[in-house]
Amino acid sequence: MKPAGFDNLSAEDAAAILELSLILDIAFVKPIGASERKFYIETKQGIKRLLRITPIKGYKWVKDDDRVYEYMASAGINVPRQVSEGFFAGGEFVYQLWTWIDGEDLYTALPRMSHAEQFAAGIKSGEAARKIHSLPPIYEPEPWEICYRRKVEDKIQAYNNSHTKSQSVDLLVRYLQDNMELLANRPTTFTKGDWNTRNLMITPDNKIWLIDIGDSSGDPWSEFWEISGDADEMPQYYTGLIKGYFEGEPPVEYFPLFVFYMASETLSWGYDSENVLNWFDDMRNPVPTWYLKDYNG
Repeated sequence: MKPAGFDNLSAEDAAAILELSLILDIAFVKPIGASERKFYIETKQGIKRLLRITPIKGYKWVKDDDRVYEYMASAGINVPRQVSEGFFAGGEFVYQLWTWIDGEDLYTALPRMSHAEQFAAGIKSGEAARKIHSLPPIYEPEPWEICYRRKVEDKIQAYNNSHTKSQSVDLLVRYLQDNMELLANRPTTFTKGDWNTRNLMITPDNKIWLIDIGDSSGDPWSEFWEISGDADEMPQYYTGLIKGYFEGEPPVEYFPLFVFYMASETLSWGYDSENVLNWFDDMRNPVPTWYLKDYNG
């Protein structure tokens, strides 16, 4: 049976929160995690925190996360910070308290914004990405051209060996095969990974905060391949993202590489290849149809 006052939790979570409430003075709790055990809590003193619960076998993984967040925070990037941690349930689990970001993810917020506000949010997101890419990788990576070329060649081989073929995917494959030289001499920096609007928060003072960060490295220009299908509905934001990143119009070398990474990851994840082809006029124009060259808010 669940302890009284924890009806919004599973029995397992309720037991954990009951034990932790004695340590952390928890007055209110709301589950917010989908793939992880994460909770919004308020203490009896009215302090808001993010609570994360992890089995002890995942402790090294969460400590690696701590290192990444501290690395980014030291460069002045808006990310959550760990406040405290400890063990409970006889040492079987570790809890971590993190600072709470009062705001909402851009995926939710953007549709309610005006075009000018969307563009401004894109500019700030691009500025944050530029700051991230000023950081060297935490670990020494394999040369980018070598590792990514191998990745693309493996994808192409897997597609050629499959029984499912389509004219649209054939065009993506041909573009990749014809443009491998674009990978030559690309730099490798720290990257956020998983750069999408669900992992970017905007606060009431219109600051952009980054969440769900992995320890990644690679060509910084590969970061924005996760631009989603809503670029057609919100071109102001995605245009602002690119212009904010480059502090104006991108160099001519950018969009051909942008298409390359979009084609490669579409091949990997099974995204809508027709959508990609529509953006790039069947791979004949590297500038996507939604990009607003002359728009400045």
